[in-house]
Amino acid sequence: MPLTAIFVEKGFVKLSVKKTIDQSRRHFVFSGSVFVATGCSSKRNLVGLKPTRALSKAEIDERGHRIFIATVREPSTVATEFFSGRRANRLNFAAVDVVIPPNHKTGNIERPRGSSPDPDKHFVITNPQIFDEDSKFVGTVENSVLALPKGKRSSLLWIHGYNTNLTDAVLRFAQFLEDTGYSGVPILYSWASQARLGAYVYDINSALIARDQLEEVPGLLKDSPVETIDIVAHSMGNLVAMEAARGIANRGLFNVSGKLRSVILASPDIDIDLFIAQLSAIPKDKRRFYVLTSENDQALAVSSLIARNPRVGQLDATLISELGLNVIDLSQVQDTTTVHHSKFADAPEVVRLIGDRILAGDKGAKVSGRAEAVVITASGTIAVVDEAISN
Repeated sequence: MPLTAIFVEKGFVKLSVKKTIDQSRRHFVFSGSVFVATGCSSKRNLVGLKPTRALSKAEIDERGHRIFIATVREPSTVATEFFSGRRANRLNFAAVDVVIPPNHKTGNIERPRGSSPDPDKHFVITNPQIFDEDSKFVGTVENSVLALPKGKRSSLLWIHGYNTNLTDAVLRFAQFLEDTGYSGVPILYSWASQARLGAYVYDINSALIARDQLEEVPGLLKDSPVETIDIVAHSMGNLVAMEAARGIANRGLFNVSGKLRSVILASPDIDIDLFIAQLSAIPKDKRRFYVLTSENDQALAVSSLIARNPRVGQLDATLISELGLNVIDLSQVQDTTTVHHSKFADAPEVVRLIGDRILAGDKGAKVSGRAEAVVITASGTIAVVDEAISN
């Protein structure tokens, strides 16, 4: 009998008869409740916005994260936007520094409410730089990697989701880096989301357009001194990531360098049937994937109703683990929003789990048809069920 569904009741992990994908379809398609997706971002552009006081080099060095950017957005002429929601026909390369305020709380993004950020209270995005040649971007990334000690030369590739402008993608990534304690070289892949709630179809098409250029990014690092690469995708960014992964795998090139350590798929906004098709192209022994799900993700509830089929990020943990993937079920985790779509970064216990376990190179990850379902209870307790996936 296959591993059965996992859920949390009164702090204990229990087993129940698993829901089939067909049952899940009926549940999501004909659910009577429709929720309004409020989006995760404020849409205010803050790149290079002058702070209330000048930042010293020491502050930038001590509290800053240098984030490299590969993007298929068009450069913007609008002050503080940097790159717009328009689609470019090529990859553009850039970098920014994000300085974290000393009073930062895990899971939060301290944004300015006034005209300018206060470095003592708010995130500051400064020192925007555009690279006019691919080689200059790669060379600068490689120098940053070489500045790290051997054995620690890692890179994290981040792919944001729907309804996200560049400012919000940068801020969320910086918050995640800070809260996980990540010490490698961060690279943001930013596709041309229009950053409007009404632009869902535009964003889906932008995500599909962006998959080919994403395939180029790992190639840029293939011969670099980077020792390990981790990927984190959120929401619709998972569609970009999985489409690129399938394209690479179909050419027999998926992780041929052996540098890919883990792929974290947070709240995947992907049709379950499409996801299974994408995954089938990737050899089981190379599926170092962690899927973060939540059955109360209201943004995905709306997406499921629009698409008339369930999204991966809202499904029962066991259905995903039976595909040979590690699953982190966040359904019981409390966060500060009513949408429950960004728990992987909002909830302190979740970002610590990701930083301390997955991005730290957890040797316990299963990659050969065995999977683990991790359930985080409301109290933050982590329970792991490790079973062979068999009939």
